[in-house]
Amino acid sequence: MTILSSLSWISFLLLLFLVHAQDQSGFISIDCGIPDDSSYNDETTDIKYVSDSTFVESGTSKSIAPELKTNTSLARQFHNLRIFPEGKRNCYKVWPQQGKGFKYLIRTRFMYGNYDGVGEAPPAFDLYLGVNLWDSIVLDNSTSIVTKEIIHTPSLDYFHVCLVDKNSGTPFLSVLEVRFLKNNTYETPYESLMLFKRWDLGSISNLPVR
Repeated sequence: MTILSSLSWISFLLLLFLVHAQDQSGFISIDCGIPDDSSYNDETTDIKYVSDSTFVESGTSKSIAPELKTNTSLARQFHNLRIFPEGKRNCYKVWPQQGKGFKYLIRTRFMYGNYDGVGEAPPAFDLYLGVNLWDSIVLDNSTSIVTKEIIHTPSLDYFHVCLVDKNSGTPFLSVLEVRFLKNNTYETPYESLMLFKRWDLGSISNLPVR
């Protein structure tokens, strides 16, 4: 093995260690639709994901089509989802440990996964942060994944993430993640900043940073 190859492997192992050793204080990682009060640690990132049962009072838990679960590259967080067949507006209520006045990265992720076996076009619906429209969710097919991120400074000790039906199919959510940020991150006079684009420049692997 050459010196260059050896250095590459050392760098890879160090990065792998950093991914697994990251501090999870200020993390809220919710796998929507898994059994009540259950949890697990992600095999790649070691991040602990918990059930959404204490964050939402409505909806129904579902699993994606069995054949899609055999895809080993599909993250476990997409194996389940919570659908909202009733009511125009359904909300998650999140209480971050640090409370109001701090910045948080809020990430929502969606994969339809043909959970209903119908195989038709995925639903389209709106995503709200509190009373404000965050974005519209449109998926290309049953296996496409849509991710929406926003940096938000709540004025209360909690905030709501809401799915709003617009008569184009049943709203759902696969993953909800919250990350506490330092207040000098992305300084702005606005309460919220939506993600436009993110690049990982100079990475030596395709390992996720969450």
